[in-house]
Amino acid sequence: MLKNSLHFGRQLHQHRKQQKLNQQQLAAKAGLSLPTIRQLERGQGYLSSFQAVLDVLGIQVVGRNLPQGEAIGPQVATLRQRRDLNQRDFAAMLNITQPTLINLERHSKGKLVTLENALAVLGAGAYLAKATDTKAFYSHAGTSSGQNSWTTPAWVLDKLYDVFGTFDLDPCSPTHNRKTAPVKAKVYFTEADDGLSLPWHGTVFVNPPYGRTLKDWIAKCHQEYASGHANTIVALIPARTDTAYWHDYIARNATIIFLRGRLSFGNTGESAPFPSALIVWGSEAQKQKLQALQSAFADAWVVLPL
Repeated sequence: MLKNSLHFGRQLHQHRKQQKLNQQQLAAKAGLSLPTIRQLERGQGYLSSFQAVLDVLGIQVVGRNLPQGEAIGPQVATLRQRRDLNQRDFAAMLNITQPTLINLERHSKGKLVTLENALAVLGAGAYLAKATDTKAFYSHAGTSSGQNSWTTPAWVLDKLYDVFGTFDLDPCSPTHNRKTAPVKAKVYFTEADDGLSLPWHGTVFVNPPYGRTLKDWIAKCHQEYASGHANTIVALIPARTDTAYWHDYIARNATIIFLRGRLSFGNTGESAPFPSALIVWGSEAQKQKLQALQSAFADAWVVLPL
């Protein structure tokens, strides 16, 4: 599950400071105890208290991909449905019971950490803002890597599924539709979602855009693993070892599997004009999976992190 970033807690603290209120004053205005305010600013506590504080501060939960709605619970439910996730599977991803998820979605009740994790897994891009603010969003995801010409070869994915099973996240998918998506994953972020701006989770597969934003995607892979948000990240990229991002984020930081020959992407039947490599952040801590990868790609050249 996600490593809680205490995102909302930090932002509550900032909004309180901006309004020149101390914790005791905010507690009195919200009709809450001082320990409750302290708990909320640590990213803990319950949604009933959280909403009371939001009302006093005149702020609300908004997000790049968060649907409009009168309450946060139904907004979560709508976004979950857009991601084509049922309640049972989504609850399992959050490591909560299905009744707990139902309570959140129907009644906007439960723990703050559950809401924050749910919004993160769904890629809501959520943050706290004044109700009157109209904050602009800046999309920097670049062109989606999901066009047919660069779709990951099925045989590569099949070997990866044998090792990792279905991935938890594909953050640069051409579609949310799991029936037509080229990668088997539980959650998909598309270009419109802007996967570069969202936290990742679990075991992630990335076939990023191969243009100017490639360096940004590689930096994101390294950061999401280093932060503890994602457990393992597997990226399929051109083997351009002369680039700065290889030296900054891959060399000595990840397992590199140099694939033999040139891959044929999509349905073109033509070989790519560059060699390819699988980059794996995280599997060095899972020796069995690393050994399984080496067996699956027996003819590849594997370089381990130092």
